[in-house]
Amino acid sequence: MIGKKLGIQGLVLGVFCLVGLGCNQINVGFFRFQVINNTPYQIVHCSIGSDLWEAEGGPNLLNGPLGENEVFDLNVDEPGLYWLHAVLNYDEEKGGNPIAHTIGPVLMQEGNVAWSWYMDGQVVKQGTGPEDIYAVSNLPVVVIDTNGAAIPDEPKILSTMQISEHLLCAKGDIRPGGDDLSYDGLAGIEVRGNSSQTFDKQSFGVETWDAFDSGVDVPLLGMPAEEDWVFYGPWMDRSLMRNYFGYNLWGQLGYYAPRTRFVEVYLNRNNNPVVEETYHGVYLVTEKIKRGSDRVDIEKLGDDDTTFPDISGGYILEMQAPDQLDPGSVSIDIAGDFILAIEDPKPGKILEVQKNWITSYINNFETALFSPDFNLKLAQSYRDMINMDSFVDYIILQDLFKNRDAFRSSTWMYKDRNDKLTMGPIWDLNIILGYFSLNGFDNPEGWFLQSPKNDLPHSPWTDRMFEDPIFVQAYIDRWHELRAAQLSMVNMDGWIDGAMGQLSTAHARNFVRWPTLGKTLIPDINFIMFLGPHPDSWQGEVEMMRDWLHERAAW
Repeated sequence: MIGKKLGIQGLVLGVFCLVGLGCNQINVGFFRFQVINNTPYQIVHCSIGSDLWEAEGGPNLLNGPLGENEVFDLNVDEPGLYWLHAVLNYDEEKGGNPIAHTIGPVLMQEGNVAWSWYMDGQVVKQGTGPEDIYAVSNLPVVVIDTNGAAIPDEPKILSTMQISEHLLCAKGDIRPGGDDLSYDGLAGIEVRGNSSQTFDKQSFGVETWDAFDSGVDVPLLGMPAEEDWVFYGPWMDRSLMRNYFGYNLWGQLGYYAPRTRFVEVYLNRNNNPVVEETYHGVYLVTEKIKRGSDRVDIEKLGDDDTTFPDISGGYILEMQAPDQLDPGSVSIDIAGDFILAIEDPKPGKILEVQKNWITSYINNFETALFSPDFNLKLAQSYRDMINMDSFVDYIILQDLFKNRDAFRSSTWMYKDRNDKLTMGPIWDLNIILGYFSLNGFDNPEGWFLQSPKNDLPHSPWTDRMFEDPIFVQAYIDRWHELRAAQLSMVNMDGWIDGAMGQLSTAHARNFVRWPTLGKTLIPDINFIMFLGPHPDSWQGEVEMMRDWLHERAAW
């Protein structure tokens, strides 16, 4: 039996569990209590035993006092019934006496059981029941109720949604408490994603609705008012923060990046009011990419915009493989057997003459790019048709992240009226920073977007740009500039540390609900992403990601 406070390095157990691959399955179990301190006071002693007396007389397993919003992992050798004992240094500065708590017997099965202290008024409470574990949250709480309806891929179905910026009322009540609801109304909801739809923890597209099931702009969670939102549920990414980290870095470079907020979601789709059965874990609420003054701020194309210069923008495009194209989409064929889906104007809204104009623009860009001299002897080179600064920054960040999806899917760009083709916003970063195992993407060394990848093709645009000495020099100069500022380890570590602070206790509840730590998750034999090894703690996952980033940036 071991007890260890998980700090920067964490307790790491490498687990390599192959599922569904036609070989012997390896099962390595771990059994852990996650102690959550939601009080403003320190826990100064924690011990565990197989009976009451052993727990109360056991050695202190803490390396140091456990402060507010900190989590401590108690690892035990095997499942069974355990007693847990702790001493809380309750208001000692005001002359109060430390309070000892003993609880048990608590059944420990494979995975996690949470054990929480929290404040109810001036009284310290503790326990392992839902009224204890889910009594507080330092993140906004979102409750969605579909009134018994299953959530389809599409179309969106009616639901009610409530958001509280503070704590959740427990004791079987899944409604946010108090009078501080920042949203209390209707919403349309659907499952979103491609391969991620096979995950146990799904992501959702959410639209804020009025009483007539029509979209209504709402300043959700303090973000600018809009109606379209993405509720991204990190499941494979057990750091819970890769999208948050990448989006914010892109925004720091001076571009629009989808704004984000971490939340905890309660999802009631079976008319089930039981708290622990509706808790759905940590989500990242994100702005959906779309045209708008507070999102991709480009001109709107109308039916009258059929001649130059009005027809020159704005367009939002997404690079995809042809088999990713949604039915009914309008697209442009480009080099490397890829396509650019025209996301704005939407199918049914875009005129044929507008589609032909942007297609011609992209074709001319590719002709110039792949010409022997980049069209330098002609009136317009490829550099004249793109916002080269945005291409340089986008490629730097995607290659730093070693994002397997870059320039093959979820790669967005836009063209505004009287402006050049511009890269961004950055999107869908859940497998960056060493997560993808195959094709060398877990190796922090080696180029990605500078050379062809026959076994995992990406658009040849970037390969050709790196044959242009002017582009290469711009890339080198910008890399050194960014490494001294936004891409310094101090700045990047700051974003990771900030996310850790926000998720300081919510991660424990998330992994009680989704016991994925230390496991290889292969939801589909055709979707092998990360074979491991896997840390058996959230802190270990975060530090593994951080270490990979340090090695990658140094390389």
